[in-house]
Amino acid sequence: MDSRTKLSPTLLSLINEYEHNEEEGKTFYLNDREYQDIISYYDDEGEYEQAIGVINNAIKQYSFRSDFLILKARVLIKQGLMDDAFEVIVRAEVISPREIELQLLKVNIYIHQKNFDEAILLIEDLKAFASKQEMEDILIAESFFYESVQEFERMFQCLKSVLILNPLNEEALYLMGASVEQSKNFEESILLHKLIVENHPYNYMAWYNLGHSYANVGEYKKGIEALEYTYIINPQFEAGYLDCAEYCRDQTMFDHALEIYNEALEIFGPDFDLLMAISECQYALGMVDQAKRSLFESIEMDSYSEEAYFLLAKCYMDNRDWRSAVKVLRKALSIENEVEEYYHALGKCYIELNDKNRAIYYLKKAAVKGCELSNYWEDYVLYLMSLAAYQESLDAIANSEKYTFSYRLQYLEAACHIGISNIAKGLSLLEEALIESYDDHTALFETARSIYEHKDVQSIINYYKEQ
Repeated sequence: MDSRTKLSPTLLSLINEYEHNEEEGKTFYLNDREYQDIISYYDDEGEYEQAIGVINNAIKQYSFRSDFLILKARVLIKQGLMDDAFEVIVRAEVISPREIELQLLKVNIYIHQKNFDEAILLIEDLKAFASKQEMEDILIAESFFYESVQEFERMFQCLKSVLILNPLNEEALYLMGASVEQSKNFEESILLHKLIVENHPYNYMAWYNLGHSYANVGEYKKGIEALEYTYIINPQFEAGYLDCAEYCRDQTMFDHALEIYNEALEIFGPDFDLLMAISECQYALGMVDQAKRSLFESIEMDSYSEEAYFLLAKCYMDNRDWRSAVKVLRKALSIENEVEEYYHALGKCYIELNDKNRAIYYLKKAAVKGCELSNYWEDYVLYLMSLAAYQESLDAIANSEKYTFSYRLQYLEAACHIGISNIAKGLSLLEEALIESYDDHTALFETARSIYEHKDVQSIINYYKEQ
């Protein structure tokens, strides 16, 4: 048996004994709690056929009860076997005709079958005679209905009603997050969840929803503070750490994000995404050597992540270790060869290694891959110009104009014409660019001094500076 979850020794022994008896064809009897534990294990693992087999044995042993029939219907619904599930529900209704959970399973089936008229009619019938506890479950089912028909405002209102009835309803709190995102009811969510945490300050899921709602209206400081409460209240709530740290990163609070990620690492142990987030924060804070160590650890967990190799390359580039950077950039490109940023970085490395042919090849590759992004064309042209390859530069600029435009490229085009002594053409282009976007003339600072300091160039720049 291949277990993907950590089992208690007692449950592991029980499952092994059950499977052994099944293989041997032996008759055995378990109490209802033991059956439920085994069924829950298989259900959690997604081993639905095994779960159904255990449920069938439990039904034989407890034929007078409906609870195992309800479990069977649930598992069949998960498998998409709606007609089979409905038959089981009808059978269970004979035993427990007033069991509301059976009716809610019917609603679930109707929704899956897109039989929306039957679903909403049954929901309304159930609401007419429901107790307070039953009303919570019915409203949650109704929220699923409105989600299915994409009426997200009404979904939100259903869940809000549940939380007014019971602010501690975990399922409603969980579903509320997606509901708020879809309905965009951020302000109303803030009012609701503020009221909940004022009366139930240790309700970590309410703090979680409140934090996200604050962030969605741009109040990141309040959002971060609210999310901090989630893992202070429940130190095992991993999403609280990760989402709080993510908002800190969005606000360039990399030091605080790193503290939160490290706390999560200590509690939950390493995984690839967490180590990547840590390395990105370390890199942003200039902790290059620490970032490299985190990246090496993350690559051990996932050796097919081009993002990890690219960030590692950036670390090497910061340390001016160009050959190591080239090696890991090539590894990144072997995994994903459509990212212009990787080609651009490789071209930059070859410039530093004084490998002109490879530098030209990869800078051009970056420009072509990212053809709508003018900055890659600019870097490609500037490198050609640094080699005094002005005609090739003009050809590249002409090619770029099929995909993008920037005034910086127009300044570089003017500079190229001046570089090949086509002064009149160059000054004409320069004047056009100065009229349209004077501030972009700084592109000329990156060209040869003989071009930027040309007396006619300086004269015309100074003229438009005064305008």
